[in-house]
Amino acid sequence: MKTGKITAFAAACLMLAAAFTGCSDSGSSSQESPASAGESSGSSDAGTTESTAEPVSADTGWKWSNVEIVGGGFVPNIVYNPTEEGLVYARTDIGGAYKLNPDTRRWECITDMFGGEDWNLVGIESIATDPVEPNRLYIAAGTYSGTPGAMLSSDDYGKTYTRFDLPFGNGGNEVGRGVGERLAVDPNDNSIIYFATRSEGLYRSEDYGKTWGKVDSFPTTGGYNEDGYSIGLTFTAFDKSSSSAGEATKTIFVGAARTEGNMLYRSDDAGKTWQEVENPTAEKTGNNTKLRPFQGEVSSDGYLYMTWGFGVGPNGVEAGAVQKYDIKAGTWQEITPSLKYQGGYGGISVNPKDPKNIVVTTLCLWSPEDNVFVSNDGGESWQGLWDPDTKEKNYEMKLDDSPWLGWHGTAKLGWWTTGVAINPFNPDEIMYGTGATIYGTDNLTKLGTEKVIVRPRAMGLEETAIFDFVSPKKTDDSTPELYSIMGDIYGFRHDDSNVAPQQHFGDFASDDIDCAANDYHIAVRSTSKDNKTVVYSTDAGSTWTKIKSLPEGVKAKSGGYVKLSCDGKTLMYQSGTPGVGAFITSDWGESWTACEGLPAGALIESDKVNPAKFYATKDGSFYMSEDGGKNFTKLCDFLVSNVTIEAAHNEEGRLYVAVGGGSVYTMDCAEGKLERVPGDVQSCKAVGIGAPEKEGDPDTLFIIGEANNEGVGIYISQDRGATWKRINTDREQWGNVNPKIAGDPKIFGRCYVSTNGRGIIRGDKE
Repeated sequence: MKTGKITAFAAACLMLAAAFTGCSDSGSSSQESPASAGESSGSSDAGTTESTAEPVSADTGWKWSNVEIVGGGFVPNIVYNPTEEGLVYARTDIGGAYKLNPDTRRWECITDMFGGEDWNLVGIESIATDPVEPNRLYIAAGTYSGTPGAMLSSDDYGKTYTRFDLPFGNGGNEVGRGVGERLAVDPNDNSIIYFATRSEGLYRSEDYGKTWGKVDSFPTTGGYNEDGYSIGLTFTAFDKSSSSAGEATKTIFVGAARTEGNMLYRSDDAGKTWQEVENPTAEKTGNNTKLRPFQGEVSSDGYLYMTWGFGVGPNGVEAGAVQKYDIKAGTWQEITPSLKYQGGYGGISVNPKDPKNIVVTTLCLWSPEDNVFVSNDGGESWQGLWDPDTKEKNYEMKLDDSPWLGWHGTAKLGWWTTGVAINPFNPDEIMYGTGATIYGTDNLTKLGTEKVIVRPRAMGLEETAIFDFVSPKKTDDSTPELYSIMGDIYGFRHDDSNVAPQQHFGDFASDDIDCAANDYHIAVRSTSKDNKTVVYSTDAGSTWTKIKSLPEGVKAKSGGYVKLSCDGKTLMYQSGTPGVGAFITSDWGESWTACEGLPAGALIESDKVNPAKFYATKDGSFYMSEDGGKNFTKLCDFLVSNVTIEAAHNEEGRLYVAVGGGSVYTMDCAEGKLERVPGDVQSCKAVGIGAPEKEGDPDTLFIIGEANNEGVGIYISQDRGATWKRINTDREQWGNVNPKIAGDPKIFGRCYVSTNGRGIIRGDKE
């Protein structure tokens, strides 16, 4: 680059710094400060607000969906409505609440209107569907108990909510999130709803969830803590037969996780007074100082069925029990299916139309695997989906809808199986949640006479925490739509983002991913797991190989950033080892060359047209290399530390710069120009670059931010930032959105948005 251009470049950067003064810091990908995809709804003060979250406009011209993975995260429970056929809900720990569409058999998220400052509300502590008026729905929302939660009540199946802000937090993603349901609607007087809280005792609403107050007569808050988390009260259950329709149900049960004493409370006067329920049968499995109440349901023939565990999980439950309590006689019966293997019991479901039909799940039975037990005689006898004596499998897994679930060779029935539900209109169908998906059956009543077929049932429910993704330019008809990396299930190559992939990327999580812009077969990932540090693929992600050696001074498991030259022949690696700078290799780590002129810890980028060009930023300074990364020249100082850069797909030397969460700048390295985009941009958390609408047009820009004073959201520009259009509505906020967006260089109008709990959100021009 000529000296004159460098000087002009530096001057432009100083102008940028002056213009930047007063802008806010950018958001981070942490859950404490997520990027926003829309404005927050409702009030943060205690009280009731309407959260209708109507769209910004009726039609933005964009359709939003998920990149199809099918599941991917923990589903603590599934809840059927007992009176409306086909009505069923699922709750997740960080990804919101879902309602099943009975026509498509796909789940639809009903909490996407919460985001921005309200990101905490997409962790679901409990959910209750009204048995009298099935259109009514109640959600105890709150991911972490350190932030106040909210009660959401709906009279239109979750399309809109009335919100009551609680003076305490919920723990949708904390220890004990599989207990419950903590919320329950009185089946005789459905204006009354109870909520068993973690730390504040028992709460009640008497006006369909519009307002809530503490039940002062309830004698305990629980007091038991596990791994530093308050567990408190674990479930609420009503004995419908104790009252007539229209009057408050008299007999109510609440589980209480205490450090000592009895763990179940009973009221026979509609919650006015409460008594401890003694449970001498608990001594058969372990004394009451260890056995905690997990879940409880009342059958229509007068029994309370309960699961218990040494701990509440979802990890570390060493043992457990299943018991039934005769409500009239006040006596207990031990009905635990099997104590042959070490582990507890979690989910329980009683068929409301057949009280003898009970299903329970084991919990933390890691070897050989968790089990599902079925009884058709009220717990007198049980059959398992596998036999605890012979280990014979009475089931067959069919994973056509989500083939990657066979990631360990043989798919397991599940783990973290804290929730199970019988379809009250079809006893052949149960659904149960696991740590990775929902499974279901269609022929459960054939257990013992033929193999029970178990299939994934999480279609539409996407609960993954996304770390990074890259969409390759098209080089042939086999070009994938997307490469991605994420928590727990590692990452995928998507040839078609409408179809769940066949397999994931091996057995470790990654921190960063890239593929060669002009050769999608070549991809690279960095990782802080399993001593691998950097792995690469030359067959489009089918197989991965560990690099031959680490650069000098780099420690294993240090993670970091990786970038490939656009031809895939040079790998640039900035490790996470403190004080160690970036290196390049052209032989997959057989030899390394230090990048001269570049400080350690830089954020790196590669040109998508010229394989010799690499870029970097560090502490607000901008660097460029024109010799394949061997030497870098400092071109300018932005005088602000938080700068990210994205290279254009089709223009050499063209970069787009997001500065400190503020404005967007375009950088022309060939001409030495740095200019603020002319459009009215108030903030920018992240910038992405996609395909132009017509050949020869500039690349399409996407931002997570605000333009035209229209609120924080997703915006598109087709003229290098001169004009912007918002393409999501206030109903499309997706909870905890990370500051990461990418355009697809193959498909005009398509972009991908990263979330922490709602998977990869995909936008398409309709």
